[in-house]
Amino acid sequence: MTIVLHKLTIKLSERDYLDFLFESNEHGLTAEEQIHQIINYYILVRRRRLKVKFSKNSSLKFKTY
Repeated sequence: MTIVLHKLTIKLSERDYLDFLFESNEHGLTAEEQIHQIINYYILVRRRRLKVKFSKNSSLKFKTY
């Protein structure tokens, strides 16, 4: 099994970073953990949206949760 990792660099102002860090801490997460959650949420929403579009254009119906 091959795992490919990609590096993502985000530039934020100091104030934006501190605000993001504060929000992360409010949820008991590190900034890195919060970023992972945001990315996973985006991927989940996108996959569900594709299923819904497919079910509208097809006789097959998929459940979305």
